[in-house]
Amino acid sequence: MSYRVQEISPDALTLDKKNPRFGISHAVDETEALDILLETTDLKELWDSIAERGFERFEPLVATEEDGQLIVLEGNRRLAAVKLLRNPSTIKREPQRKRVPTLPPEKLATCDTLPVIVVNDRKEALGYIGFKHVNGPARWSSLAKAKFGVDFFESFGGALTPQERMQSLTKQLGDSRGLIIRLLVAYKIIQQSIYLGIFDKLEISETSFEFSHLYTLINNPDSRQFIGLSRAPLSETMIVDNPVPPTHYEALTELLGWLYGASSVISSQGTDRPRLQRVLGIPDAIHELRVTGDLSSAETIAGLGTEDWISLLAKAAAMTQKAAADAALVLSEVNAKDVETAKKLLMRIQTQVRQINSAFPEVEGQ
Repeated sequence: MSYRVQEISPDALTLDKKNPRFGISHAVDETEALDILLETTDLKELWDSIAERGFERFEPLVATEEDGQLIVLEGNRRLAAVKLLRNPSTIKREPQRKRVPTLPPEKLATCDTLPVIVVNDRKEALGYIGFKHVNGPARWSSLAKAKFGVDFFESFGGALTPQERMQSLTKQLGDSRGLIIRLLVAYKIIQQSIYLGIFDKLEISETSFEFSHLYTLINNPDSRQFIGLSRAPLSETMIVDNPVPPTHYEALTELLGWLYGASSVISSQGTDRPRLQRVLGIPDAIHELRVTGDLSSAETIAGLGTEDWISLLAKAAAMTQKAAADAALVLSEVNAKDVETAKKLLMRIQTQVRQINSAFPEVEGQ
């Protein structure tokens, strides 16, 4: 489908209050939308570009008409930058207003109109916008991706089954089904938590929390069960409003506190999140965490998961196999120092293997 680029005054264009960049924040009007974009995106680089070269016209904005207004679906950051350059007084707070530069008249004149493609509705533009910001050159944060994905998923209404909607969504966004489902379910949980007042109770900022903690954690069956979700693999049918049942609101509050609140036990996503995940599968370990707030103490009670240990051993075996296969290729090139280092490492590996073997009972016939 071909589209005609129109030149439209910025004054005739309206920022999208549903902009995925806002994450779980909400803009009630354009002034608030401008304020959110000013605080959460880098408008300075756009101002610097316009001051140097004028408004770049290579990529049109995308807009649609809603309630008699032209709502910009793609290009909100660029539109915000232009609107503030043309009218800095829109910003109510003096320190923020001073950040807006004064441009030479000839550069500012390049913003008198902007190139815009007008589409029939949001759905018509969703695929392009999603691919650009999910896997394309202007990637959103994971929270923005989740908000966009939920809006896209729900835009189909009852016309398609959840599975058909997800199939269309994965094709449009170019991302894996599993990742998209995790993002969307986690976003629904966050929406529910805000509605229940849990974020206010825990004094969690809606603009600065690390969304990846939650969407990674819920991939684990024990973690899902802790907040009342099914242990079954995540699926499209779980992308619903208020996914956590009332019986588990207290558990949800606890989990969000451990992830984001003043009692957070997550210092490192890579190490602490798996540790918390292990604790959530052991009732005694959960009790220890509730009483002490000490993740290490709770993890000690939880013990090391057998599956985790076997997985670690499998990785070690695979790495050793690769090293053995590559040995013949590198031996002709190594110097004496490298040989000595390799021998010391091999001795360490042999010692560690003997220690592991000695921990296991003898198996008859082996």
